[in-house]
Amino acid sequence: MVVTPSIVALVATRFRADLLLRLLNSLAHQTLPPTAVVICDNGPDSPTAEAIKKSPLPSEYLSLGKNLGFGGGLALAGQHALQKFPSLTHLLIVDDDAILAPTDLATLLASMQKHSAGSIAPFLVDSEGKLQEVPEPTSWSLARAFRSIGQNLAAARALAPTGYPMAWCIGPCLLADRSTWLRAGPPRSDMIAYGDDIEFSLRLSAAAPAWAEPSVAVTHAPPTATRSPSDMSSEVPHLRDEGGSSSTQAHRKKFGMLLQNLAFTCVNSPRPRHLPLYLPGNARRFLQTFGFTPANIFELTRRYTLGLLGLPPS
Repeated sequence: MVVTPSIVALVATRFRADLLLRLLNSLAHQTLPPTAVVICDNGPDSPTAEAIKKSPLPSEYLSLGKNLGFGGGLALAGQHALQKFPSLTHLLIVDDDAILAPTDLATLLASMQKHSAGSIAPFLVDSEGKLQEVPEPTSWSLARAFRSIGQNLAAARALAPTGYPMAWCIGPCLLADRSTWLRAGPPRSDMIAYGDDIEFSLRLSAAAPAWAEPSVAVTHAPPTATRSPSDMSSEVPHLRDEGGSSSTQAHRKKFGMLLQNLAFTCVNSPRPRHLPLYLPGNARRFLQTFGFTPANIFELTRRYTLGLLGLPPS
């Protein structure tokens, strides 16, 4: 018996109504469009509510009147989707700043079925089409090879032209089937951003085989050129600590949260794969970015210690 796929997209957004509407339009133009989109407004924000009214797809608006974080928002959206759409077969996690080409969802689903995968992720490119991120391979040698090619999309595709088993991915686009989502459990609501997407995708890949599809390159176009510190394919942008500027301190805090979340995931994931191998490199990048000072060494040690003790950032 052939089951007709029914994909429900899940979005957690906050004060980015214009980006959200851009995403909804790209989803509506899919050759295999989602059945519906469930949006958690982490503001809340009246322009976001107005943007959803303009959605070209059936959309469900959720808001608890506070910021639940990325994981908490997606967990709420996923719970609502499973209750509201009992016949759904797949859940699509997608960032509000992502843009999908018309055939992306259909290609991801076909590849997912071909490789008997429970979850699948595409390559990510920036607004200029340069490689931004690849899903992490289960093969450490392939992961190292990807690190050496920079932003060359063609070179990255050539390394694994037919795709490869995935260990984890970051959050802009991830498709999971219903049974894998239920076995893995929803995204955690107690992990404050930066690394929570890695923790969730690791649980998905532990629950069922996961796949990376190089032929799909989803555009990840946030409003600024700054890349998230959860991108471990290259060094995070270097910020000099000159007098404790607010931007530097905010970046330092976010980087520290990432370090703690990664350490937490290493000891709590049912299958962390080779994630622990990234801990020394991220520690080195933290100190290179903010300086080899006693305060920064203490902060690095504190973040890793708390994470390894099983405590996410609070």
